[in-house]
Amino acid sequence: MSAHIRAATLGALAGATLGAPLRGRKGFRKLDFYEPIPSRMAQSEALEAWLVWSRHVRAEKSPQTISQSMLANWSYPIDESAFGLANASKGLGSPISGSFANPLPTGSQAIGRAIYWGLAFHGKPDVAAEHAYFDASIDHAGDGVWGPVALARVLALSRPGRSLTDIVRIATASLPKESAIIQALPLILQSLPNPDGAREIRQSLPSKLGIADPLDAVLSACWALVGLLRGNGDFEASVLVTAGCGGASGQSTLACGAIAGALSGTVPEPWTKPLGKEFVCGHGLRSLDPPKTVEEFVGLVVHDSEQYGAPIPAKTDGQAQADSPDDGDEAAAEPQQSFAMSEELGELLAREPNESIMELAGVRVSVQFIDPPIVRPGTTLRMSLKFTNTGDEAAKLATALAVPEGWEIATKLSTIELRPGQSSSFPAVVKPPSAHTSTFKNLRLNVNKHELVIPIFGSQLWYHVGPFVNHEGSGFDREFPAETNIALGQVFNARSDLPVEWTAEHFPGVVFDVEPLFMTGPGVLYLYANARFEKAGKYKLVVASGVGVIVWINGEKVLWYHDTHTPVPRPTSPYLVEFTVDGEFTILIKTLRNRQPVPALSIYFLAEDGTLATPVEFQPLKTGAAI
Repeated sequence: MSAHIRAATLGALAGATLGAPLRGRKGFRKLDFYEPIPSRMAQSEALEAWLVWSRHVRAEKSPQTISQSMLANWSYPIDESAFGLANASKGLGSPISGSFANPLPTGSQAIGRAIYWGLAFHGKPDVAAEHAYFDASIDHAGDGVWGPVALARVLALSRPGRSLTDIVRIATASLPKESAIIQALPLILQSLPNPDGAREIRQSLPSKLGIADPLDAVLSACWALVGLLRGNGDFEASVLVTAGCGGASGQSTLACGAIAGALSGTVPEPWTKPLGKEFVCGHGLRSLDPPKTVEEFVGLVVHDSEQYGAPIPAKTDGQAQADSPDDGDEAAAEPQQSFAMSEELGELLAREPNESIMELAGVRVSVQFIDPPIVRPGTTLRMSLKFTNTGDEAAKLATALAVPEGWEIATKLSTIELRPGQSSSFPAVVKPPSAHTSTFKNLRLNVNKHELVIPIFGSQLWYHVGPFVNHEGSGFDREFPAETNIALGQVFNARSDLPVEWTAEHFPGVVFDVEPLFMTGPGVLYLYANARFEKAGKYKLVVASGVGVIVWINGEKVLWYHDTHTPVPRPTSPYLVEFTVDGEFTILIKTLRNRQPVPALSIYFLAEDGTLATPVEFQPLKTGAAI
């Protein structure tokens, strides 16, 4: 087993290095080799996560606590990871940390991370997939989780001699039926007979799937599969096609290189020599010393695979190898059923990601949020607390839930006794005071002598007014009276002579559903807030609209664009602006709706280091207040 695990690890290193310079490309590019030819391996946040996962596995920690290991040892707040890390730092664990208040849940950041699980648990596809699920769920949801899980299962079952038909079957069997990757696979297979099929599918697939984000995990998984299928088992041909597809090429080509290395059992020396001898590491690892050399890194992964994986039985002489996905008769020797997920894994992937899981010595505590973990003043939040004895002996647990001063609570938590493997659940309902304004509070769950934190996020107090008239986008350049008269009690003449005034709205933050405020017609809407950061400094603001926005901070116009499109709310142009505040600041946003309904408006702040920055307080609007 060691030879093809070694090849897979080298393939991942080569793939990450080949794909890194091509990240973000939207078209297909025919490649012949590294461009440019490197003198050392490319730094990869995904490969550095492998070091964290290795420590996690060697410490015999459960997959449910992977988010805790990431938070302790890995800090790269890039794109969607900024939201997952922010949630985890507050106390929300996987899987809810990836789905809550995350405008980029189907990004590709977990694709390369998941490959480790397919290597460490090689021959154990469902164990690999379970770990990949809790890994990807730290900062993703939906296909942002399902894609990495599928690739982890593919790699866990990849070995020399495995047919391309097998690869397609494993991928298909590893995905929920609602996954967009399932929709894409027939289109990919149809493109294979065409000599220019890679370019064709690269150009057509995003629009056919309705995906505007070139860094989407669906596309990354598809580009990895396109490379593997068109490469027909050849390492070089496979990675060149995948890297040529661009997008999140550092992630997709890492995955393709690992799987192609495992299938071929070797990586050609011209592809490994430019990687150099030094293992190149960034600055995001914490309390963990990385290996000094590439060889040391490869040895670490091989060791984990030998320790935690299982040999895959070789095919018998009577089992024919299929050369391509079209060789259905030959492939019938190994039926699709042999690659199916376990029932437990299928249920895990289909489950709503509304849990946060914590572990004590011998006890697993699951907090299931029946309502999202965010409260508006005077509203209730329901949850279910589940305690599971994971130890070998009976356990007696004295439990209690404490809430902040002024909050109300209803629960039947009590002292419970659990046999090994036994679970017990208790409902709980909490309610903040009607004047609650904080954006964050902790509940405290006591279990014997331990205290666990259950984070509850407060809503953001914004004010809105409108909709005003917008004929064919003409409202973008028109200044309405509300724009310079921000005060309670002022009445304005809106669309259809409707009288409107500034009205308070408690939004959850990050993702703002403003479509109902337009009342099913074209219009102009203003949003206003008076907020405060914990400290003064430089910040970045992202406002992503599908039509257009104008943004004023402290009365200064800082951001504007007018363009009907499908928004991809990443911190890039035209959505991004940087600004400096002393702490408290005002923000006014003008946004539009044309004839078609508008997608959710994404509004979030980042600190200088890229971490998510949430204002700690939103102030009520006072009569006579103005920018």
